[in-house]
Amino acid sequence: MPYTDSLSDRELLVQFENCSLPPEELTHEVMLKISWILIRKYGVKQAIVKNIELKQQFFIKAMNSDKFNKTLTKAYTEILHHFMELSATPNNFDKVIREFPRLKFNFQNLVKTHYGYNILKEHRKEEPKEKRPILFNC
Repeated sequence: MPYTDSLSDRELLVQFENCSLPPEELTHEVMLKISWILIRKYGVKQAIVKNIELKQQFFIKAMNSDKFNKTLTKAYTEILHHFMELSATPNNFDKVIREFPRLKFNFQNLVKTHYGYNILKEHRKEEPKEKRPILFNC
């Protein structure tokens, strides 16, 4: 059982905020869950800002890395929020992930669809020019 499964949402967020979460525990699913917690706590617009701030801080302090990707962090929040709005059970993270397995298993293609290009390419430094509509077929 992953370490983060034993944490409450509050405990996970606190450990992420104070950079005490073990870096190896910051998996794709944990990043989705943190986005989910922030959306529920602050609403999507403030969650985007908060997620960027916290994740950048975590990368610097806990991971000693400057590989933080602001656009990808924003995408985590926007894309997850889109699927939460479609979900029959948006207040249950595990059910949202089961209802929309693409979030867990095909996230890179969701990001590419959302932005219209691969934001993960090394040469991409610029922000997307405009917010594109989310065009997913669920």
